[in-house]
Amino acid sequence: MIVPQDTPKSALLQSEAPNTSRGEATVTDVAPPAYEPPSSIAPPNIQPANYISLTPHFGEAKGTFVLDPTLLLPHSMRPRSNKMHLSISTVMGEANAVVYVVGSESLPSGSKTRMEVSSRMGTTKLVVHAPERRAPISVSINNRLGEATLLLPRSFRGPLRLSNTLGEITLSKALRAATVSFGDRMFVGQWRDEELKEKVWPGDEAVVDSALGSIFVGYSDELKKACVS
Repeated sequence: MIVPQDTPKSALLQSEAPNTSRGEATVTDVAPPAYEPPSSIAPPNIQPANYISLTPHFGEAKGTFVLDPTLLLPHSMRPRSNKMHLSISTVMGEANAVVYVVGSESLPSGSKTRMEVSSRMGTTKLVVHAPERRAPISVSINNRLGEATLLLPRSFRGPLRLSNTLGEITLSKALRAATVSFGDRMFVGQWRDEELKEKVWPGDEAVVDSALGSIFVGYSDELKKACVS
């Protein structure tokens, strides 16, 4: 849930400018430049992988990965039911992933590059680096107790849904400048006329749900301490 405006330290968008009321769309005049920072270059010492799964029940689940959603695996190594290209989760402990997505025009199945990070009791953080030319990405972060952080690539364009029961919800200055807000629903960037006819959104999308914890969302080339107002 989005914290009401009359709660001083629990605003949807912490900004110098007044927040809009629920249901009103606002388009900002200034958008951050569309560029791919040098930090998005995948580390050369990490081999690309696909259908990555790290799910310890207790303790931290963390790592840095180069994700190639087009990479074909031997039949014996293919996941039976999990459709996620990357899944990081734990019951009690920190879940933290830094992901470099390999660029591709489309996936063999025509689907999106799907990533999820979750923890029942612990902080969650997902940092995504991705080039402009790539298949759409779908990101999900979920935790029950703890702070949730999502850092998106500058190339992200699509709906962003954030919800929690207790805690602040904050967007970085740069992301906020590129976001249109419809109460608890937001859209990063601009949609195209042809996309309005689609029943299912064909592009990027992200969802962050933290039941009891604050949420922070920004860009992956920003420093968190420097970009929060």
